[in-house]
Amino acid sequence: MAEGRGQDAMIETLHVEIGHGRPACSMDVLTIGAARIVRIPDIDRIEWPATALFGALTAEDLRAAAGAVPAGTVDAEAATLLLSFNSYLVQTPDFTALIDAGVGNGKERLDRPAWHRRAGPFLDLLDGLGVRPDAVDIVVNTHLHADHVGWNTVLGDAGWQPTFPRARYVAPRAEFDHWNRLQQAEPPAPVLHGAFADSVLPLRKAGCLDLVGPTFEIAPGLRFEPAAGHSPGMCVVRLTLDAASVLFTADVLHHPLQFARRDLVSNFCADAKMARDTRDRLLEENTGTGTILAPYHFPSPAFGRLVQDAAGLRFVPLPMSSAAA
Repeated sequence: MAEGRGQDAMIETLHVEIGHGRPACSMDVLTIGAARIVRIPDIDRIEWPATALFGALTAEDLRAAAGAVPAGTVDAEAATLLLSFNSYLVQTPDFTALIDAGVGNGKERLDRPAWHRRAGPFLDLLDGLGVRPDAVDIVVNTHLHADHVGWNTVLGDAGWQPTFPRARYVAPRAEFDHWNRLQQAEPPAPVLHGAFADSVLPLRKAGCLDLVGPTFEIAPGLRFEPAAGHSPGMCVVRLTLDAASVLFTADVLHHPLQFARRDLVSNFCADAKMARDTRDRLLEENTGTGTILAPYHFPSPAFGRLVQDAAGLRFVPLPMSSAAA
């Protein structure tokens, strides 16, 4: 893609009232031509213990990093990192898609207290955007970790059932096969904190899960690209439009700190070397191209571009529209 393509893109902030005594939620909205992309946080701006994400970090590392990352994303004194858990709604004239499906509600996650039996407003946020569950055509799971598949299903009279009744769910076949082998092992154990049983297998039972290869065209202009390492079959998703290209980076990146510290790999990556190599490749391929990145775990503003200059590789958030609240 040529340098400068889509350089006029800006983010607007949309405040959605969700009622039930909850405060309004702010969402980043990126409009490119006839397409609208909305960052919907399932969990927004949570302070995560730094070493619980990057075990190699020291207190000195955090103090040094504080000036090299967006303000507020590192608290060196508290030794925490600011994270969000973002799904992305993609609306084009051809389809409405959800990229990754968050943590979900009502799921048993005993070893993840922040995810256990949640009652978050995700569906209320979609409704505030004018999107009912039956309006979603495609749900894309970049990989099958519990914090990316939770809204695949909701609890109904017959158990866990697809949240989006008309949607085709798409996931990498290599990813499913890996976790399914563990699910079938004896003695049985909760796979992915129980998410494989309550958020993936019900889709297979309902006949709405498509398992595909790592370079699959999901819909016109929407394609998987291989990105294994964090998990065995993870893919990123690229949306190609006339005016721009948007790369949904899944867990290739976890925090802006990884631009300043390219050696950092999260504690949750299955293959640290492969994860680092995959990240380096994708960063190199997309730096200076105008490609807009949409990271899964970055707090607002989450949309940005990669720039290489004298200061090194930087993630530069898109400017906020003057009309934004």
